[in-house]
Amino acid sequence: MEDRTPLHSLLFLLLVGLLGLVTMLVFPKDGISLYDTITLQYESPNDFFGEEIEEDTLAFVVDSLLSVEGVDSVAIRDSLEHLARLHYERVTGIQHADSTYSSLNIFYEALVKLKSQGGKVRILHYGDSQLEGDRMTRYIRNELQKEYGGIGPGLLPVYKVIPTSGAWQDHSDNWLRYAAYGPKDTTINHHNYGFLASFSRFMPPPDTLTADTTVAWLHIQPSKIGFSRVKKFNRLKLLLGGNTKPINLQITADSTEVYNQIIDTTELNRVINVPFASTPEDIQIVLEGTDSPNLYGLSLEGNSGIIMDNIPLRGSSGTLFRGINYDLLKEQYDPEPIRLVILQFGGNTVPYAKSKERVAKFESYFKANLRYMKALIPNASFIVLGPSDMSTKVKDKFETHPLLESVRDAIQKAAHEEGMAYYDFYEVMGGKNSMPEWVNADPPLAVPDYVHFTFKGARKIAKLFYAALMKDYHRYSNPTPDTLKTDSTYNAN
Repeated sequence: MEDRTPLHSLLFLLLVGLLGLVTMLVFPKDGISLYDTITLQYESPNDFFGEEIEEDTLAFVVDSLLSVEGVDSVAIRDSLEHLARLHYERVTGIQHADSTYSSLNIFYEALVKLKSQGGKVRILHYGDSQLEGDRMTRYIRNELQKEYGGIGPGLLPVYKVIPTSGAWQDHSDNWLRYAAYGPKDTTINHHNYGFLASFSRFMPPPDTLTADTTVAWLHIQPSKIGFSRVKKFNRLKLLLGGNTKPINLQITADSTEVYNQIIDTTELNRVINVPFASTPEDIQIVLEGTDSPNLYGLSLEGNSGIIMDNIPLRGSSGTLFRGINYDLLKEQYDPEPIRLVILQFGGNTVPYAKSKERVAKFESYFKANLRYMKALIPNASFIVLGPSDMSTKVKDKFETHPLLESVRDAIQKAAHEEGMAYYDFYEVMGGKNSMPEWVNADPPLAVPDYVHFTFKGARKIAKLFYAALMKDYHRYSNPTPDTLKTDSTYNAN
């Protein structure tokens, strides 16, 4: 047997200490839930040492240890690389509130049933301006529809703010738009904004009406760009209501009349369903009356498979939902097979987060909105997508906003406390100061405002999210001893 020297003992103690330090770095901040009443905790480096531990310090210690003669550097480095991989998976994978996948099991079970029994599953993708133009949703939707069936772009606004790849739309000039976010129109004395957090009218609110009959029209065609499945649909849904006078609604598809009725004044919410034998090349919708209904949106969809709605809310921080009529939302959500709600916010909070106190207030508001949505759609899973990296110019270079990580942590904490899954765009991009690399990539993955993705960047981040989601789904649907051993790496930070 080889003699053990004091150097060996010292190296052993250093190695144990180093592994303990690495464990501190990768261990979830909120611990690992073992049972309902038992949580395994581990001190963080900052708690243990009482100060910030720089990454460069850790790297120096590791390199110094590996350079000592007699140390099995290959084994040590392999162990450290394994721990690093676990840490990477934890921060860039789907992070659950616990280790039982309960945050997404409603959605995952719906996918299992969809594959074996058929049916329909609806996914709502709410977010800020990063979603505009269907940039991120389109990839996720297409991949899910390829795997589980489904066609069509889903919900679309009547009055489009930004063109979308989901469909081609045009409308008469007399349409007005009212939103639950941004500057409020004082002529609106209710909160009946509905599914898309906005509605459109072809006349102002009733108290400003004249007796004149007004005509308005909408023109819709399948998208000329994008994925093939989004260009097909065999059903039109029109969501409207709230008119104080009867209106005439006429719908034609490829010059053939498919709907012509008088819409009465008795309903705040009404759904007009028009099926098609095949995808029409041209749809015309004409409305005529002395008052306009609130048009909450229209949906182009299939009769089975995945329907995924792209709902960008420009300027919103995700705290608007409690400002929408609960009863109306409930009436619109309940008939739909909504099994997943994706909430992607934070980008509009970061520039205005000037202090930790303001971040704490935002966390409280955001959490209340998550609770509101969960009560509205109890039969759905929720996943919250955190903010991506955002840069502000400091002297001659761009750096991550000072409180971005605090906002990210607040969103993550609110999600987990409400039992929702979380996905960290910031870490997936590369963490602190990663946005300049995306802006300067060839081709560029982000635009020079150092906030928004380009179409290529949006596709890249959407692919990473979808891959993480499917990896997590397969862990749920096909558990193995190996995956069960690493479940704890997907716990909350």
